[in-house]
Amino acid sequence: MRSDYIEELIRQGENTSIEFKRGDVRTENLAKELIAFSNSSGGVVLLGIEDNGGVQGLGNDRNYEQWVSNLSRNNVIPPISVDYAERVLEGKKIGIIRVPKGKDRPYQYISGRFYVRVGSTNRIASLNELMRLFQQRGFYHFDLTQIEQAHFGQLNQTALDKYFQSYDVSITEMDLDEKFTCCKTRTFSLRRVKPMWLDFWYSASIHNATCRTH
Repeated sequence: MRSDYIEELIRQGENTSIEFKRGDVRTENLAKELIAFSNSSGGVVLLGIEDNGGVQGLGNDRNYEQWVSNLSRNNVIPPISVDYAERVLEGKKIGIIRVPKGKDRPYQYISGRFYVRVGSTNRIASLNELMRLFQQRGFYHFDLTQIEQAHFGQLNQTALDKYFQSYDVSITEMDLDEKFTCCKTRTFSLRRVKPMWLDFWYSASIHNATCRTH
């Protein structure tokens, strides 16, 4: 990244894809920025730059490349991959962290919180945003969402019977408890039938993720 391009980024100021951070930024705060960019559309973090665009520069008290690499692996779940480079601007060293849009979204901080980028700031993902991220990853499906206060008798019995007949299983002669057990266990789960443990796993994933946002 050329110096003139960096200067142009600084002139633009912080926005949806650009963040300024001082060289003494806390590990937690920088990790949250990386998470927010990864969960959104990606972006660039300029280290050694004040919020007003002033060039503070980086000190020699740490290996910034190693530090960024370590926090992106150890403070983010799952780990993220970023590109780090250093340039000299106004006679001072600054760091450039390029954060791609994550392939394994959603990402979370080790505390369990998920962050997204909104304008020039990051914030904790809302429930709807988190659900979309899980759905994009394939961890959440609306057909696996539990419907509160629904009961077995509201299911389409004809559709259920047709479904199980495709596996040579008849539920028409079963009582309600037997039908419920048939649908809730792996007894009749063949290769094309989703085992119930996977449904539980999906539900638990969403429940845990929701709890962590509070």
